[in-house]
Amino acid sequence: GDPTFAELVARVRETDLAAYAHQDVPFERLVEAVNPQRSAGRHPLFQVTLAMGLGDGSPASDALSLTGLTVDGIPVEDATAKVDLGFHVQDLRGARTPGGLLGALEYSADLFDHTTAESVARRFAQLLDAVASAPLRPIGELDVLEPGERHRLLVEWNDTADDTPARTLPELFEEQAARTPQATAVESGDTGLTYRELNDRANRLAHHLIGLGVGPESLVALAAERSEQWIVAMLAVLKAGAAYLPLDPSYPAERLHYMLADADPGLVLTERATTSVLAGAPASTRSLTLDDAETVAALATAATANPTDAERTAPLRVDHPAYVIYTSGSTGRPKGVVVPHTGVASIMGEHIRRAGLGTGSRALQVLSPNFDAAFADMTQTLLSGATLVLVPLGERPTGDELADLINAGRITHIMLPPPVLATVPADRVPTLRTLITGGEAFTTEAARRWTEGGRRVIDAYGPTEATVTATMSEPLLPGQTPQIGRPVAQTRVFVLDGALRPVPVGVAGELYVAGAGLARGYLGRAGLTAERFVADPYGPAGRRMYRTGDLARWTPDGQLDFLGRVDDQVKVRGFRIELGEVESVLAACEGVAQCVVVVREDRAGDRRLVAYVVPVGGSGGVSLASEGLRARVAGVLPEYMVPSAFVVLDVLPLTPNGKLDRKALPVPVFASGVESRAPRDPREEILCGLFAEVLGVERVGVDDDFFALGGHSLLATRLVGRVRSAFGCELSVRGLFDAPTVAGIAAALDHAADGRPRLMPAASRPEKLPLSFGQRRLWFTNRIEGAGEAYNLPFALRLSGELDVVSLRAALGDVVERHEVLRTVFAEDEEGPYQVVRDAVGVELAREAVSADQLTGRLEAEARRGFDLSAELPVRAALFEVGEREYVLLLVMYHIAADGWSIPVLARDLSRAYAARCGGGAPGW
Repeated sequence: GDPTFAELVARVRETDLAAYAHQDVPFERLVEAVNPQRSAGRHPLFQVTLAMGLGDGSPASDALSLTGLTVDGIPVEDATAKVDLGFHVQDLRGARTPGGLLGALEYSADLFDHTTAESVARRFAQLLDAVASAPLRPIGELDVLEPGERHRLLVEWNDTADDTPARTLPELFEEQAARTPQATAVESGDTGLTYRELNDRANRLAHHLIGLGVGPESLVALAAERSEQWIVAMLAVLKAGAAYLPLDPSYPAERLHYMLADADPGLVLTERATTSVLAGAPASTRSLTLDDAETVAALATAATANPTDAERTAPLRVDHPAYVIYTSGSTGRPKGVVVPHTGVASIMGEHIRRAGLGTGSRALQVLSPNFDAAFADMTQTLLSGATLVLVPLGERPTGDELADLINAGRITHIMLPPPVLATVPADRVPTLRTLITGGEAFTTEAARRWTEGGRRVIDAYGPTEATVTATMSEPLLPGQTPQIGRPVAQTRVFVLDGALRPVPVGVAGELYVAGAGLARGYLGRAGLTAERFVADPYGPAGRRMYRTGDLARWTPDGQLDFLGRVDDQVKVRGFRIELGEVESVLAACEGVAQCVVVVREDRAGDRRLVAYVVPVGGSGGVSLASEGLRARVAGVLPEYMVPSAFVVLDVLPLTPNGKLDRKALPVPVFASGVESRAPRDPREEILCGLFAEVLGVERVGVDDDFFALGGHSLLATRLVGRVRSAFGCELSVRGLFDAPTVAGIAAALDHAADGRPRLMPAASRPEKLPLSFGQRRLWFTNRIEGAGEAYNLPFALRLSGELDVVSLRAALGDVVERHEVLRTVFAEDEEGPYQVVRDAVGVELAREAVSADQLTGRLEAEARRGFDLSAELPVRAALFEVGEREYVLLLVMYHIAADGWSIPVLARDLSRAYAARCGGGAPGW
């Protein structure tokens, strides 16, 4: 997600850096101001290094041998981390036996605090001890948890017990209706029902359903338009003791028919406008049309009293099912999740407390009832005395349209997934006080935008296989990185490895959910239920936990970070999708021999489903058109499961072992618009060719948008280079963003500056030596930071014996004379930096007498002293006298002249030069 250099320059120009002009601001702060998406401190290529060596702690101690002296290495603390974590391990050697290991851990303070780094080091040592104690034991069985950590992970952070008794939803609603009978419960358009009216109408229908034999363990499908009648019907089914199965009439008919056939409900409730849902139902399916004259007449005379267990077909218990929600299936078949009443009271009670719902609150429901979050919408509102405002089914309002609905309805509370939330202008909904989001990652920027002004924002997480929510965050603070929080009431969550063992704090593992809100399992899928709902090894005997397939990690303060999926199940726009289900539908299309569906993020933050298909007969077989495939898939699957692009291939790419090579799947190709004009002159003709070449499309018209055809920032940089080569003038990346068509670029070239000169090989060494790319980067950093310490390379050696200081100083001079880069300074003029190689110069060897107590501080202070590359040589030496015949030699080099490979070379040459000088001569290189 990092920008190209050209884009970064453009952002610098656009960023208001004046606010930093009179402050002592670190360079990283300026980088964040220009590029806030960059993860602070994170190394872009790799994050962890392991350096192994022999000796006593110094990379040069083995290579350096000084005549008449014993040489031992002394570790010098380096205040700058080059990567996120750097493990440095030295294998110490005794006289005849190994001397153990000396280790050091270098960490980036941007990413880790000292406590965490110490924990990593302790775990590493603990792991090595365990390996040494049981060398034949598999590594995967070794425990890396620290003392007390297991109890914290399994018990302390899962202490969610409360005194809320388990109650059925009808009981809870009836008590609320008795407390607030005159409060408005539901509004749908111009129609509104008070809690008393809603309860009476639901009771009439419930008694009618009981008369039809509906009761506990029954399943009633509900296919009605979203209105007050939908809420009446849902409550009536629950009051009768049955579970309801929502059927959104706006879903594709084929999917609705599948759910009816798979669930085989005992009764389907419809309206005259939705009876078409029954077209694919089994012949034995019973139905009741709610707005039929006969039904209306029967309900008019039905009792309005709350149904009792004596009237139901059987007593209603909390472990009876409350609802069935179909979710995506990995085998291509959606599966129904059966959720009982057990967790409703505690979990919805927590929703109500966290959201601050109560009489006077107004909650808007825009989510489909086939999405389990809609159950939370309805339940948390109707159990708190608040008003539920309904949006008609089939409507998917976003952006300004959704903002208008919020304002018109004076909405105070809403639940929305982050992708929908991102379309709504936060400053246009002043009445909205509380927002609960979940279903997909919630960004820090989105949290900042929505928490401004004191609005309460809660990030929630929960699979369909639980009662909506498993964890919730506390109200987010402005600028806080969103987390999914801690387990809710009467819920426990575990982050486990593949062997169902808890992983340490900060380590990613699979998330498991247990507790009162857990679903029964999958309707009619005993095998799949046994696979996903497994025995809970950390709870009472007989309890289960659900394997979510989600990755998470604990933070040190007991919060959970959501990290994505562990399998092919994905989340796009807040919806959970099994790619196998989409592939199953696509494979059933006529003419498709093979297919695969993946999620691509070819543009940062833009996750899309892309389908790759192989026609029957390959390239010589049938012809497949994207439009036809899209129409057929859209007729079966909901809109959010329809791929954004369909790519037809001759064959699917395979790895050598015959498996699908997902990395080799091509980027979707976007075609030119049919109405785009052809080029009108040679310049536009050349530009059209360059666009087509860079984008990989067959043809580009004058009016085609570069980014609409699949372009992105990296391709934009490539196109700018091609334009420079073709026309000899400079086009900025920003210019392409501002005018992303051939016509726009052609007009911009009229005002473009001349291009930079071509690179030519040098015939001889120039008077001003240029810097290499790596040197230029280090020089630039040095100039920005001043005489900084970030790229110092220090090493210290303890010298015991008779030291010839004069010979040592001369030997250092010999080494500097031999290695040209050590006597190079980096000057600068109006044209930029260049190298100046000085003639043979001596190296200053500063001498200082210090006590043993002062030594460490002096070594660190001298090691951290920076270099002014424009005036100082990139090497420095200091000699500390710590006692009779005891010295410490400190050598510090700047990274512009040396690296880790250079130090043994330096030690070798210094040894040779010192030996020669002590013998009265000079080294014969």
